Amino acid sequence: MLRSARRESPFTIGVLALLLVAVGGPIALIVWMSLRRGLPGGASPLTLDNYVALFRSPFFLETLANTAVFAMLSLLVTFVFLVPLTFLFSRTDLPFRTGFVVMLSIVVLIPTFLRAIGWIMLLSPEIGLVNRGLMAVFGLESAPLNIYSMGGMAFVQGLAFVPAGYFMLSAAYRAMDPALEEAAYTSGIGKLTTFRTVDVPLTFPALLGTFVYLAMTAVSAFEAPGIIGLPARIFVLSSVIFLDVHPQSVGLPDYGAAGANGMVMLVAGLALAVVYFRALRAGRRFAVLTGRGYRPRPLRLGRWTGLALAFVLAFFLMEVFLPLGMLVWASLTPYLIAPSADALPLLTLANYGRMLTPQSARGLANTVVVLAIAPLLAVAIAVAVAWIVTRTASRLRGIIDVLAFAPHAVPSVLVAVGLAYVALLARGAIPLYGSVLIIALADAIIYLAFASRTLNAAMIQVHHELEEAGRVGGLSPLATLRHVIVPLVRPALLNSWFWVALLSYREVTMALVLLTQFNNVIATDIWTLWREGEVNRVAALGTSLVAVMLALIVVATLALRRSPVSRTAAAGAEAAA
Repeated sequence: MLRSARRESPFTIGVLALLLVAVGGPIALIVWMSLRRGLPGGASPLTLDNYVALFRSPFFLETLANTAVFAMLSLLVTFVFLVPLTFLFSRTDLPFRTGFVVMLSIVVLIPTFLRAIGWIMLLSPEIGLVNRGLMAVFGLESAPLNIYSMGGMAFVQGLAFVPAGYFMLSAAYRAMDPALEEAAYTSGIGKLTTFRTVDVPLTFPALLGTFVYLAMTAVSAFEAPGIIGLPARIFVLSSVIFLDVHPQSVGLPDYGAAGANGMVMLVAGLALAVVYFRALRAGRRFAVLTGRGYRPRPLRLGRWTGLALAFVLAFFLMEVFLPLGMLVWASLTPYLIAPSADALPLLTLANYGRMLTPQSARGLANTVVVLAIAPLLAVAIAVAVAWIVTRTASRLRGIIDVLAFAPHAVPSVLVAVGLAYVALLARGAIPLYGSVLIIALADAIIYLAFASRTLNAAMIQVHHELEEAGRVGGLSPLATLRHVIVPLVRPALLNSWFWVALLSYREVTMALVLLTQFNNVIATDIWTLWREGEVNRVAALGTSLVAVMLALIVVATLALRRSPVSRTAAAGAEAAA
């Protein structure tokens, strides 16, 4: 039974206050920054000068157009692969489809900027091995392909969106009634025509929702625009905000300009969010799940099996094997050289030895600190949020739930800029600016939405009789949470902890915005080495990052499989009674 909420408990009010500060604070500071000039803490009246300068600048219109074109081209690449892959994995008897889905779940965790670096090694006009090969074979004087372009940037980012899009879209395809497709086949319509005229229209709301959600992500994406776009001077909103707070030439950060650009990004994101929720509401008109029982059956591909497998393998080749294979190869060579039998004697592990520097040692130590603190903060707050939302009748639980989910809708670059600004304002009282703790805090805020949603789903399944047994035994509500509820949801808690740790490990955008001399992490070390032209050391460090991530995934999988689920919790409830 939900607890009565005639008076809000200090615990609930404390959680609400914490969320308002942690989640609402950075966003409010973006607004504040946009209305002030100069550095944080300086005397400056509120002004609209930043907006006036922004809207009068031809560079702003160019940036806005680039952002829109980049987002649309990225989504075009995404959906060229996403819709067929989702159909093949969810509706057909494609061989090895379970293994392919597992690969997609792993690919989600591989940083986009590493794949971008791999593609640069392949398609750069200067060092790209594919370009070198084509020039040698066809006698060309210039490189035929150029990754440093809007198309190259969108290609890399679009491929990176496919795994996330699949997990959003697959449920709609799996839930479809096969009778709808069978009716089309009975009428003599072929498989491809049925896919185009039946499957796609019926899943249109899910397709639209996925499109809008990924559009929100594309507008704020930084990794591909940072690695590929900045050297080519192709600027989008995220890269301009980054340059505002980290000027590449001599100069001071312009937080006012960053705030104004950030507000444009925030407004664009909110507008897309409105479209997204309208798409979800419109989905009711396309309902295909009814009270009539049915069992989804996979479609037999027959003679199309070979072509379908070729399509799937082509995707994984471009998304994973080519760019990461290039990283592994470059990590083993003294300089960038095409794979060949003649190059085998040159293979060496020297680049891995060159990774070990005082800078990289500090980056490793800081990364460990982030992995220890960020998941702990995110999961601890998520436990409190989930308990209030699912186990109490608090009148504040709706607000708390929305605040916990809000970071999911806010671009990470804006959260980082807001945190940097508040840390500069409070640097005299709280030494947060320039520390590794601010990176851990940023990760905890951004990934709180994931942790809270996971634990919400787990806690809502716990029967209230177990809580009542604890209260009968004299346990307070918080003691019941600790001794009964938490042990019951331990698998979800561990799952949240590991995923937040993995996502924090791969995160680079916020770490770069918050980067100073002494709070570097492994991801920012790779970025810095790449900017310095250390191609082979970057390859070695990037390969190591992916290898460690795969090892962490294995550890997480084994830990979750061996985790006690209900035995400990049931014993706790019985002891309390």
